[in-house]
Amino acid sequence: MLSTLSTSPDAPDVGDAFLRAAEAAHQVGSPQQFFVWLRLHVYRFLPHDLALLRTDTGRQGGRQTHVLNCVPLPKTLEGELSDTGLRLWSAWSDAWVSGGERALAIDLRAPAWSTHPTAVGLVDSGFAHVLVHALRGLGGQGEEVQVAFLRQGDAESPSEAARCALDLWMPYLRFALSRVYAANGAMAETRPRGRADGSGGRPLTDREIQVLAAVREAKANAQIAVMLGISPLTVKNHLRSIQKKLGARNRAHAVAEAMSMRLIS
Repeated sequence: MLSTLSTSPDAPDVGDAFLRAAEAAHQVGSPQQFFVWLRLHVYRFLPHDLALLRTDTGRQGGRQTHVLNCVPLPKTLEGELSDTGLRLWSAWSDAWVSGGERALAIDLRAPAWSTHPTAVGLVDSGFAHVLVHALRGLGGQGEEVQVAFLRQGDAESPSEAARCALDLWMPYLRFALSRVYAANGAMAETRPRGRADGSGGRPLTDREIQVLAAVREAKANAQIAVMLGISPLTVKNHLRSIQKKLGARNRAHAVAEAMSMRLIS
């Protein structure tokens, strides 16, 4: 199955990437680390701009919903998606059961979804499809974890490879979430913003963000230099400045910090 999950023909070995991502799940212990793990590791297999998670841990407080967005959302829509009682979750669950309880791609533009105001709001915000899945709790009663992944501006339905990837990643998503709950009891804030020192604001310049976005795409310094019309030495200087500002140990750590702060997607 791993051979079907590569997102580009020249990407590094998929098996190694999967093992690194699976190992990294064991290091998740906070909402911020979960967000970074999802965007830095799982994103390769499940590209998304918006991830929705609804969980029922069986603990006091019951069901919780998390909206992990890396693109701006209308406040009204974000509030609706955060509602644990949102009718759309039940509709997605019914479709998932009808689809054989495996990863399911849903076209939100289909007439069947026009009666769900939140689905219409998602379409109006540029999300045409949603990839949904769930895992049942002990005894098979109800869904312990429900997830939905959406990509903005993507008119094509998620591929079979993406559906296979979500089938494969569901146990790891539940495991990573369980580590967050075990350590924190909740996942109240999953999209930290502002400076690394907590002072707020935007710590990187536009050029530094361009450089870091290229690093996120696994570009070498020489390639980044050509892309931005600057010298490799200037790229290196930008990276040194970025790491200092973000308190990062290396370029990969800088990417993770920037993603957790929503400076890059």
